[in-house]
Amino acid sequence: MWPSGRTRTAPHTRAPADAGLTHWLLSTAALALGLWLGERGGCAWGRCAAPGCERFFIDTGRRTPQCYCTPRCATRVRVAAHRAQREDRA
Repeated sequence: MWPSGRTRTAPHTRAPADAGLTHWLLSTAALALGLWLGERGGCAWGRCAAPGCERFFIDTGRRTPQCYCTPRCATRVRVAAHRAQREDRA
């Protein structure tokens, strides 16, 4: 029991006895995803910030929040910003 008098609950899944392997796999994967998202305490996915890219990503929990779907998109944006800065100086 918790100090507030409530009992602690935890998410769980139980497939029916006649459920097949596919049902078990899907329910287990959904439970694992729910636990992972719950542990993060925040949004774990987002849309790529690169212009023209419409892909989504799952933030894997590095020190800095993820903004791009791949390093390729991040590099493309960084190089474009660098080139624009060079053109402004010229």
